[in-house]
Amino acid sequence: MNWRPSRGFAGVLALFLLLPQESRGWSGQVHALVNRAATADLPPQFSGFAHWADSLAALASAADARRGRDPNEAMRHYIDIDAYEEFFTGTLPHDYATMVERFGRQRVEDNGIIPWAIETTLATLSQQFRARDWPQAVATAADLGHYVADAHQPLHLTLNYDGQQTGQRGIHSRYESALTELHLQDLVPAPRVATAYARPVDAVFAWIDATYADVQVVLDADFAAQAAAGGQTGTPAYYDVMWSRTGALAVREVRDATHALAALWLTAWLDAGSPPLPGGGSSYVPPPAVALQLLPSVPNPFNPRTLLRFEVAEPGAASLRVLDASGRVVRTLLASDPGRGPRSLDWDGRDDAGRSVASGSYRVRLDQRGRAVERRVVLIR
Repeated sequence: MNWRPSRGFAGVLALFLLLPQESRGWSGQVHALVNRAATADLPPQFSGFAHWADSLAALASAADARRGRDPNEAMRHYIDIDAYEEFFTGTLPHDYATMVERFGRQRVEDNGIIPWAIETTLATLSQQFRARDWPQAVATAADLGHYVADAHQPLHLTLNYDGQQTGQRGIHSRYESALTELHLQDLVPAPRVATAYARPVDAVFAWIDATYADVQVVLDADFAAQAAAGGQTGTPAYYDVMWSRTGALAVREVRDATHALAALWLTAWLDAGSPPLPGGGSSYVPPPAVALQLLPSVPNPFNPRTLLRFEVAEPGAASLRVLDASGRVVRTLLASDPGRGPRSLDWDGRDDAGRSVASGSYRVRLDQRGRAVERRVVLIR
């Protein structure tokens, strides 16, 4: 969420869980999702860190909770990157000391310091890994996840962070909390193995470059959604249009944040000399892959087409079909062995005869060897 100023491990975890829910922030659920999902992106030699997945998720919004007692915390969650003309000319320094020398500490802090919050938190995590201080390392890794997720939220990157410059007050929470909580299951990313960063702070600025382009998309979507909902912002009609216009980028932002976080955790561990992890270390064997996974379709709702994402863990013929509300097969997209690993198929809203199907809710069903999983997609004509 947009938190700005007016402008022993069990104990750490227990203290956080006693905080009131309203102090937890994307939404707190999305932060927890990013931290947990990142453990699935860790390479085999570091996969033992996934032992702490529950704790990493539980502490995902501890950084938000500190705002009330630490006046320096809020600036760590954002950067008004468009406050710097140099951002648009490609000449903005990535080094914090250079930024302060050029613009002054007050201006830099007022505009937010999330790139360097990530940089310093990463350094702290590496020190804790080196010292094998696992309780504090887990808490720091959770904080790192929070900052990484915030850096992938476009409204954490602009002076117009709550639409106050464009007459769109409240867009910040509508996009990052209300909308994402309605579609939390759609945001779960497919795993992919992370690699370490050679220059982490440069990677952060690369995310910012990519994510900043989404600012205008979100603002434009809000105007369109309000128009479709008769000026309202809290109705199903509003959120249906918002998701149809921003769902794909929200899925991408969460996916990229998850993968970036895993890469940073790995970077800190390698920089620390790859210390063995307690309770299994590098010999830790992750649980078996789920036999069938039907991942969120992108976009959803959709018009005119959507990408159906899935994964099978075993060889053998599988089928991917689209069914209507009565259970009738509308389209068969797969009837063969897709091979192991993540796959995707495009559905263009047509049936097997090539005819456009009507607007409405459809079931996507993945079958293999007597097992089946389903998800819902909505076509809006």
